[in-house]
Amino acid sequence: MAKKRIGWKAVLLTAALVMALGLPNAFAADKVKLKAVTFLPQNNTFCDAFWMFKDKLEKASGGRIEIVYTGGPEAVPSFEQIEAVSGGMVDMALLPAAYYVPQLPVADAVKLSKLTPWEEREKGVYDFLNKLHQDRLNATYVGRFTPGIPYHLYTTKKVESPDFSGMKIRVTPVYKPFVEELGGVALTTSPGEVYTALERGVVEGYGWPAVKISDFGWHEVTKYMIDPGFYQVDVGIVMNLKSWNNLPDDLKETFRKVAMEVERDAAEHYARAMKEERDFITSKGVEVISFTGKDREKYLEKAYESGWKEVLKKSPENGARMKELLGQ
Repeated sequence: MAKKRIGWKAVLLTAALVMALGLPNAFAADKVKLKAVTFLPQNNTFCDAFWMFKDKLEKASGGRIEIVYTGGPEAVPSFEQIEAVSGGMVDMALLPAAYYVPQLPVADAVKLSKLTPWEEREKGVYDFLNKLHQDRLNATYVGRFTPGIPYHLYTTKKVESPDFSGMKIRVTPVYKPFVEELGGVALTTSPGEVYTALERGVVEGYGWPAVKISDFGWHEVTKYMIDPGFYQVDVGIVMNLKSWNNLPDDLKETFRKVAMEVERDAAEHYARAMKEERDFITSKGVEVISFTGKDREKYLEKAYESGWKEVLKKSPENGARMKELLGQ
């Protein structure tokens, strides 16, 4: 009995020291393992920020958090990943907001932001989106990690002004209304079919972010890149709400801190990547067409007017609030 009493005293003394010194509670703080997926294969450029986030979060947590990567679209199809997060099949996903517009229509507005992620946090955009994610998707919006990456239109024919009348342009839902507003004929193909479609003249152009058309070899069958870019790539991290709520408060704070750091780190990372990509494709013969003056104004005006028209049609109330928060 004496040994047991001494043992309990030792336990109580240790616990008291832990509380007094602010040390992690070794008795309660088991390691948190979070299963994660990405919408593209792990070595894709758009996944770079995910690995930055994973590494920094695991280090900042002192090893208390481990993100267990379970794969890309081969593990969970890209357009089903938001449901996997909502239902708790996985704890988190790196995913464009555009991929879950059917579940949260106002997510279509994320691409229209002209702000940085840290400006969005200051202006209440992040809080607004996070609440909607929690209410509608059973998820937490961790942050946006592809800041400053615009889309561009790339063509095989020279374009003198913002008039694409009759041109067949490969699109995604992200910029389909814009292409149609310019007079283009919007066609849909998978990324794997774009090279052949350009080579055979099935399409005369396509839209894509300002990084890594070279990953697909598209620069070989592309003649022109149109400036200015428009919109922003809207890839972020979403996390299952129960998984988030189960985290101790100090780890939630670590999540927030790391997310804000990685948003800035990613901005620098992708700025370098965009410069490298432009230098590479222009060295291979792709010519940049830059709209200036009124043509530039008209081009961007059509981009954002067509984008907001779609958002407000899908989500009138939340879309209007998002537009207000973004200062547009």
